[in-house]
Amino acid sequence: MPISDDKSTREAKLAEALRTNLRKRKAAARGTSGESDPASAAARAAPTPYSAVRNLLGISHRDGSRVALVLELSAPFPNPDGVDWAVAVRLTGDGGQFDTEHGKAAFGRDGLAATRKALDLAQVALDLASTTHDLRWPGDERSYDLSAPL
Repeated sequence: MPISDDKSTREAKLAEALRTNLRKRKAAARGTSGESDPASAAARAAPTPYSAVRNLLGISHRDGSRVALVLELSAPFPNPDGVDWAVAVRLTGDGGQFDTEHGKAAFGRDGLAATRKALDLAQVALDLASTTHDLRWPGDERSYDLSAPL
């Protein structure tokens, strides 16, 4: 059976692959929300200011409005509720679960391990933002590639 060269078919297959990837990442990030969420609670203890690691343009799927999205990471810090380390992740501008004053924390046995987990969590934040916004580079408005590593 020949492979279809139809652009819409390729785009549909790519969209399905991205949705599958997003479902896997969301499942890994799930947890309880609110005050009892250890990731949110630990992020409150993160040192400020956070460092911006990505500046993107978000174009709303709903109404086409444009918003600046800034992905930020904190410096590694000792987890106040455990023996491990944490790094906070915040994505401002999209109004999602990472768009809070402190964001959410990723945990690791040391600062480097926590930073690696935070990069994975940052990818989750971008994947979630892509469900409501078209992510683009702000300078030339090229499309942001979600599959590229941070």
